[in-house]
Amino acid sequence: MAVCALAVWRGRDDERLAAGGLLANWAFTMVVVRMSGGTASGATQWGMLVVDVALLGLYLWLALRSGRYWPLFVAAFQVLVVVTHLGRVVDSTISGWAYLTAALIWGFLGLLTIGYGAWTAPRRYAEIEAVDRHAAAGAPAR
Repeated sequence: MAVCALAVWRGRDDERLAAGGLLANWAFTMVVVRMSGGTASGATQWGMLVVDVALLGLYLWLALRSGRYWPLFVAAFQVLVVVTHLGRVVDSTISGWAYLTAALIWGFLGLLTIGYGAWTAPRRYAEIEAVDRHAAAGAPAR
């Protein structure tokens, strides 16, 4: 919640969208857990896979349109979350502990990446705008 508040306070559209997607992911994950009977076993979490793939789609879209680099990293961590789910599908001998721990680690690294993006947003956007103004000032007139 602190990272999401930071994204609202210091971030712009990219940071706020990433944080909003993360909050929606948490909410839908809670719905999926309740619908599956609240089990957090090591079995493949199919509902969570669907929710995580949707979040991956948002992060990939954000990474492709953003002028900042942090969305590439948050998308990469989300790819690892999805690959962790798929790894469990392919190899059911992966222990439940390893499966859930890996998904949590990648999720927290993504959360920290959004926090970094939000914290550095004011300075980075000022730099981007300064470069844009400088380029526009030196552009030839048409």
